[in-house]
Amino acid sequence: MNSLYLVVPVLSGIIGASIASWLVQEYDNYRRDYKNFIDRVFVRSKCDFCQKNLNLSELFPVFSYLYQHGKSKCCKKPITKKYIFFEILGALIFIFGVMFNSLQISFLAIFIIFLIFCDEKYQEIPIWNNLFILTWVVLELYFNHSNSQILQNLFAASCACIILLLIYYSYLKIKGTEGIGLADIFLLFTAFLYFGLPASFYLLTLASLSLILKIIVTQQFKSKHAFGSWIAGFFLMFTVYQEFYGTVG
Repeated sequence: MNSLYLVVPVLSGIIGASIASWLVQEYDNYRRDYKNFIDRVFVRSKCDFCQKNLNLSELFPVFSYLYQHGKSKCCKKPITKKYIFFEILGALIFIFGVMFNSLQISFLAIFIIFLIFCDEKYQEIPIWNNLFILTWVVLELYFNHSNSQILQNLFAASCACIILLLIYYSYLKIKGTEGIGLADIFLLFTAFLYFGLPASFYLLTLASLSLILKIIVTQQFKSKHAFGSWIAGFFLMFTVYQEFYGTVG
């Protein structure tokens, strides 16, 4: 009977590892053109070296890596360890989500981690990634918040978005370049919608100070830096804190 209690965590771990494996593929193939959404989701996985289509036995997260001793089956070359690392991470995130009855946080966490890596490398946030987080927030608000609280948060988010857009277009007109990305503004709108005030202000302040500290430490004063990754990171931390310790702020 006790073995039945292991079924749900194991299945959840497999789902988490599978999502993580797909996100690694998305990360590696970022900016690749797809014919349509179906092609994007169900595109055949290929060997990183010879580009041969992988067969079914090579697609099981974690197990395939271990079974093949960390080498590609077709050309016997070492597979990068990022696959096994992120697949295990994805599995653990979902297993912990089931254990603490917070599977919805697991879904948010794995996509935010993808956003952080993607924004840091490419300095872009995929629109579908932003839309996923917004959808997650809307569902959480609908099921767990009162209508009055939702309206208050929506008002705060709208005001913040208008101010940020004014800053964006003013800076663009004066300097001829973006001071903050539109995707970052979208993400901040989502944060204000979910947390409201004053928590969202704390989040924005901490994200800004962390980025400034990074710039000072690295001394890359003239380089472009990703801001969305810091926003997303504190968004996740605030959400986890709120889930286990109560309302933020």
